Amino acid sequence: MTHTPSRIRGFPWPTDSASSDARSPLTRDQIVDAAIRLADAEGLEAVSMRRLGTELGAGATSLYWHVRNKDELLDLMVDRIIGEVQAEIEPADTWRSQLEEAARALRRVLVKHRHIAPVIGTRPTFGPRAVEAVEWLMGRARAGGADPRTSLLAAQAVLNWAAGFAVFECRDPLGVDASDEDRRAFIDELGRFVAGLPADRFPNTLATLESAATITPTEQFEYGLRLLMNGIEAELRSGRTSG
Repeated sequence: MTHTPSRIRGFPWPTDSASSDARSPLTRDQIVDAAIRLADAEGLEAVSMRRLGTELGAGATSLYWHVRNKDELLDLMVDRIIGEVQAEIEPADTWRSQLEEAARALRRVLVKHRHIAPVIGTRPTFGPRAVEAVEWLMGRARAGGADPRTSLLAAQAVLNWAAGFAVFECRDPLGVDASDEDRRAFIDELGRFVAGLPADRFPNTLATLESAATITPTEQFEYGLRLLMNGIEAELRSGRTSG
């Protein structure tokens, strides 16, 4: 029987055919590391095979022994970043606190790689580290009493909240290079705009004018995470499951 390759981009996971090829002294890990460093410093637009070859002191052709194209490189970068999350998770005693710490770690890692974070929602995540991450999260939910289907729903809910929040947090309206003075000026201008809204049409917005300027991204994140985990925990305690 002839095997038909999957039409899903990024699946099956690529293997490094040049891992022992004497013609290419580079490794795929070196290429991915360099790509992440370059994206962190200059943005994804700076990442190209030619630029990476220059950074690594090799020709672009050598890179293609390990990575077929930029799409595959992006998949590898995303999976590597997901792998960083596990090392960031703080120890915790209960299944709930473990899930919460995982959410916080995911947010921290994505914000650290703010230029790469938006790619998370545009690419499949079938890499080994991504699969291991979901397995770990489901295991925590199972420890809390979730059945297999509910554990997957809970894991995806936590992932989607943390990753989605981080992606929006990384989309800085002023750009990452904006100064503190630029940000204060932006907040002041936004405050004046809101203060000038018609009170009869926007009473709730105006009522929050003072407090809105003091709510931090972390406070917003923790508020949503607490409500999400309260819901998951309440469902498991009640015995109701997705099944």
